[in-house]
Amino acid sequence: MQPKAVIAFITSLQFLWTTCHSFDVQGDGSLAHPSITLEERVTSSPLSRNGKLNFTQTANVTRVTVNNPPINLLTPELVSDLLHFLLWTQPGPGKTTPKVVIFSSAIPDFFISHFDLKQLASPDGQIALTQLVDCGRLLQNVTSTAFIAEVNGRTFGGGQELSSQMDMRFAGPNAIISQYENSAGFVAQAGGQISLGPIIGKARALEHLLAAKQINARQGTEWGLFNNDYRDAATLRREVDALAARIGLFSQKALNDTKSSLAFLSPTPQQLNQQLVDFTPIAALPESQGVIGDLIAASDQTANEFETNIPSSVVKSLYRPQLAAMADGGKSVLNAAGSTK
Repeated sequence: MQPKAVIAFITSLQFLWTTCHSFDVQGDGSLAHPSITLEERVTSSPLSRNGKLNFTQTANVTRVTVNNPPINLLTPELVSDLLHFLLWTQPGPGKTTPKVVIFSSAIPDFFISHFDLKQLASPDGQIALTQLVDCGRLLQNVTSTAFIAEVNGRTFGGGQELSSQMDMRFAGPNAIISQYENSAGFVAQAGGQISLGPIIGKARALEHLLAAKQINARQGTEWGLFNNDYRDAATLRREVDALAARIGLFSQKALNDTKSSLAFLSPTPQQLNQQLVDFTPIAALPESQGVIGDLIAASDQTANEFETNIPSSVVKSLYRPQLAAMADGGKSVLNAAGSTK
């Protein structure tokens, strides 16, 4: 991406955020979005306009399977489908909403990946960035439904931000998470950064964020980011389904009141808004303006070695001279990214 394109992107993103933020509070306490119809909001079945989500429903539990090959990249189409689904989960007159929503993936080795870098400067990409923040707001503030992340693959960047804002997270043996933005000179902008502190504590959150580390299933459980981790995918699925079914037996009012009582631990809407505001001036720094283009050139955003090891790949791509100048050729720095085993 050329400097002029980056500056144009930042200017338009600031305008977009300040003039047309996505939704407003209605009289019934729900949120309205200009692109979701009343019929969609009150229907008993969720919709996926762009076909990026698959749904399996029982009386009380909805399983959402993310299906955006090859790596569940957060494209504008996927973000739009996620937002519309989360808007659908809001309660309304005469509407039954799921007590539990489980998010899982149809893509082996990937849960939800990062935002589509090729779309950052496009009009659709700019809208999707604000919608991604809106998704975080809904995950944090819809109290009538418990949101569970069933993670058995890589979840990087924006995908990790979404999972960290869900109510619970359970990991399979292939789970690897990373908030790698600091290594590229940016910050996480969709609410994941400020959600990590209350979950794993300030010191570990800073270690994870500042060093752009990756965390595997076992370490994630030890740190408290995952509720639990399981030895195989079948056990993960069975245990998450059983937990969701148990929660689904109980009163939705009790669920709502319990989630509401812990809402003080969640970021405020103002804090979530500020994350995107903070993203724009950092992107404007001279040293940041060529980074996006470099990363796009180094990766085609497919399931290649760059994407599967993105915390180390970004460092290798952007800091090659500095690594080469180190006594060990940068091996210790690269190893400090964390384990994938």
